[in-house]
Amino acid sequence: MKKAIMAVTIFVLLLATLSGCSSPKSDFTAALKKVTENKQYTTNVTFEINDLSSNYIQQFGPDVSLTQLKKSNLQYKISVDSDSSSSYSGFSLHWAGNKPLDLTLHALQNSDDGKAYIPVSDIYDASDSISSLLTDSTAKIFNEVLAENKDLESKYLNFFETIQNFSNQTIDTETVDRQAAELKKIEEKSGIAIYTYLNDLDDHHFTAKDNGDIVLKLSKNEISDLINEVMDTLDDDGNVVTLISEINSSTQKEAEATWKSQQKAIRSSLKNLTSKKQQSLEFKLTLTPDSKKGFSKATIDTDYKDTATNKSMSFTTTIDMLDYEEVPPMPKGNEIVSKKELDKAISDGLKLYLGSSMQ
Repeated sequence: MKKAIMAVTIFVLLLATLSGCSSPKSDFTAALKKVTENKQYTTNVTFEINDLSSNYIQQFGPDVSLTQLKKSNLQYKISVDSDSSSSYSGFSLHWAGNKPLDLTLHALQNSDDGKAYIPVSDIYDASDSISSLLTDSTAKIFNEVLAENKDLESKYLNFFETIQNFSNQTIDTETVDRQAAELKKIEEKSGIAIYTYLNDLDDHHFTAKDNGDIVLKLSKNEISDLINEVMDTLDDDGNVVTLISEINSSTQKEAEATWKSQQKAIRSSLKNLTSKKQQSLEFKLTLTPDSKKGFSKATIDTDYKDTATNKSMSFTTTIDMLDYEEVPPMPKGNEIVSKKELDKAISDGLKLYLGSSMQ
């Protein structure tokens, strides 16, 4: 009996010792795993430019400066509720150019079927920013259409059906469902491929800072391997080909040719990157673990240089895990803009355009 008690005691102590042993890599993967286990969470992602060579800045136009770019940012915020299979996301653009712009668009998505709904109120809220991007005559028509269809402001647009309607395709609910389902599969399998690759990395890629943060560094060859790994996964499953076929209304063979062409271009760029010593790419991810959220903050610093062409770019992506913000309920019935209502709004715009062009 005493031997049995001693054996159990030793076993418990062994488990306690093992559970207390951790490494930067195990803490890193545990943090990522914890995030995926959370049934409800809210995340905010911010993208900012730190530096950009003049040959890249010129591509934005003659009136754009590095200072303007550094003061601008892109943000993506999303709340996920796994229990209701729903999420609410917001994409925000802050542009500090000569004509400042602040634009935010939200999307309410059902993760079971992938359907996404956009609140029409976002278009009304952003009417001034949108108008600033248009010519005076077009802006006038845009605002008149909004005024004439004020009853739609509290409703939602079905994203996929709206896109199909504007592309002059017949709205087919089954097609929308299939596209959404394929997109969901692609997102899930890409995530698994990335996690698997990072989990298989050697321990020396991960280091711990005195404040508890974990740092992951990847070389340009490893970044290339990661992207190729994701493409191989998607290639094996065939979901991308199916989605391309659905979107382009093409045959499976034509979609396969399109996907292979896209893959070839990406792989060629990666091969060019890894083979040329003049090109460098540094990737550093700093993670702040959190016992409840998985991590409270993740900062990704990416730096690219090409000494042969004097091209360089440096940018930071910051991921903040916020306190959970409730996801609004999915719209139903007359809460969704119907095809008839959408056609009327489009028709109103065309009438105003034709009327102005004849004056």
